[in-house]
Amino acid sequence: MLIHETIIDSIPVIALEGEVDLYNAKELKDILDSKIKTQQYEIVVNLAKVPFMDSSGIGTLVTAMYKLKKYHGNLKVCNVHGSVAKVFKLTGMESHLEVFADEAAAIRAIIKERDID
Repeated sequence: MLIHETIIDSIPVIALEGEVDLYNAKELKDILDSKIKTQQYEIVVNLAKVPFMDSSGIGTLVTAMYKLKKYHGNLKVCNVHGSVAKVFKLTGMESHLEVFADEAAAIRAIIKERDID
């Protein structure tokens, strides 16, 4: 798995590439935890180039989302497709994680929530 980081409108965007599973989910956890430690509480995770994600990857995203909520932050996920979308649906993760069609929509949602707060 490769991890690419960018900042768009002061929001960290973490784009993953490759499979996310038990063997590398810790890398994802570590990068999300590092964002939280540096007080970056709004994060977008782009799964456009993720063909497979097991329950450890999904668990990592859900755990990060709950950590961010403690700081009134948010985690948005975008570009979920194929088998990853099926796993999200089968496990009911769509009701826990906010999933957006693309990166721009996820960023707009964060900015809109800022304006409400």
